[in-house]
Amino acid sequence: MSCPKCSAETAEGQNYCGGCGAQLKNACPGCGTINPPFFKYCGQCGRNLVDVGSLLLDRAGLILAADAKALKIIGQNAGTVKGKPFSLFVKIDDLVVFYSHWNELQRSAKRQSVEVELVAAPGTPRHAQIELGLLRGKGDRAPRVHLALSDITDLRLAMQDAQTVQDLVNLIFSWVDAFDPSRTVGTAITIGGALEKIGLFAGAQYGFVSRVDVKEQCLVTDFNWHLTPQESAPPPPPPPMPLALMARIYSQLNKNREWVVNDTGTLSHLERKALRAWHQMDLSAILCHVIFRKQTPIGIIGVASSHPMRWVDYAISLVKLAGRLMAEALPHARPGPALIQPRPGASPAPGEKTAESAVETIDIADIEIIDEPAPAAPATRRRLAASQNTRSGGKVRPRMKFAADKQAGSDGRTSVFPGLDGKYEMTCPQCGFQDAVPEKLFELMGSAVRVQCPCRHRFRIIRELRTNFRKEVRLEGYFAQSRHSGNKLASGDVWGPMVVQNLSKTGLQFKCGNAGLLRVGDQLQVRFNLDNANQTLIKKTGVVRSVFADTVGCQFHGTDPYDAALGFYFL
Repeated sequence: MSCPKCSAETAEGQNYCGGCGAQLKNACPGCGTINPPFFKYCGQCGRNLVDVGSLLLDRAGLILAADAKALKIIGQNAGTVKGKPFSLFVKIDDLVVFYSHWNELQRSAKRQSVEVELVAAPGTPRHAQIELGLLRGKGDRAPRVHLALSDITDLRLAMQDAQTVQDLVNLIFSWVDAFDPSRTVGTAITIGGALEKIGLFAGAQYGFVSRVDVKEQCLVTDFNWHLTPQESAPPPPPPPMPLALMARIYSQLNKNREWVVNDTGTLSHLERKALRAWHQMDLSAILCHVIFRKQTPIGIIGVASSHPMRWVDYAISLVKLAGRLMAEALPHARPGPALIQPRPGASPAPGEKTAESAVETIDIADIEIIDEPAPAAPATRRRLAASQNTRSGGKVRPRMKFAADKQAGSDGRTSVFPGLDGKYEMTCPQCGFQDAVPEKLFELMGSAVRVQCPCRHRFRIIRELRTNFRKEVRLEGYFAQSRHSGNKLASGDVWGPMVVQNLSKTGLQFKCGNAGLLRVGDQLQVRFNLDNANQTLIKKTGVVRSVFADTVGCQFHGTDPYDAALGFYFL
């Protein structure tokens, strides 16, 4: 092997060059892997091997010394950090995980590794991997703590970009496959679900589809979606918006076929006023595209945010794709001249009328009880229909059969959740056949039901009253009470490691060793990684809703960027 600096030949097993003293083996401070001297990143874990800074702390966490690389990562100079606690430079959301590893180091003297986000300038996130080691003092000298800092901001952002691309692919496949407005759920629910997925991906709080009403010379918002807390009801759709009041916005749409605004503060007073009248809310950023049918504009689809933001290219393309898919599903515009001029060479399509697709309804009379040699049931529980078959156009559609499940125990039961239309969709685990039944079934037979599929396979289900799907998981993380402000954890706070047992878009249930110190109504901060491909980091605030033994139930509150990550996790 030759030295990368002076090209001198070195013997096998040497750690340093005999000619220039350069280091020949590059040990990773995180995983300990020995890398070649020219490696800038660890070949095993991807840690930065070049820009690794060192900090020396006392047992109280005060900074005693720092080298130039550490100061660069923290973004401070030597005069401002010496004598100050290192926790001042850790983002408050990550203090609980830092202190958990700090205490474990003090207790066991074993090296610790933790990733935290550092306090940086707004809009410039900075992530660091920290390796903590305890240095024993000689003689009467007190032990000290050594911190090795690696800047992993680029690695974390690359992982986030990879997760974004994966979410986009999953969204398009699941969305295109399920986009069928002629199904039982109907057009409103189908388009509303599509708007939700677009809004979550784009990081928006509002989505809408406005139809061009050429007769009344206005835009009518037929479909909208709001990202609202669980306890809040979404506001009603805005009233029709006369185009005469939004001439400048209309001009932009007419010219560019899209309107992308990252900050409405840059708009003129008249444009902001028209935008407020159109959506009946104060929006800080908006992105919308014109929807065409046969080269004739029929509506506008868009998403918006309550705070300024930069719309990424992925989001802009996704909204445009959504407009193309929705073109055939939207109601036809009334006869009249097109308000937005068609593309060059295209002739305005005359008004068309489409027959409403027949919506299949499942009545309780269609449900059949499983035949068994049991005593005759009471009159109120007798067979509700002579046949389970629903006939349409001379074709016979098979149906499932049901009976009350009085067997004790929940083993073998599958939970079913209500859909947006209030019905419960059941899937046979053997053949995949699906059938939807109304809530009336459970009112007659109880929450636990035995089901027989047309393929003769029998299985057990139980009704789940939660409106949000709750997924069984095992995710390790950390929690802390959020009673205090600032970068510190007071002595009275409850915090530490946790194991998330189940998770939904609105809350979680976790186990911890000090659950008995929490009370219903306590404010919590939780941090954990999802078990998806890129281990997405989730940081949420919530409220304790239940405490039983070592188990805590927590409900999320407010909206933040992590709602999108959780939304895609449950797609």
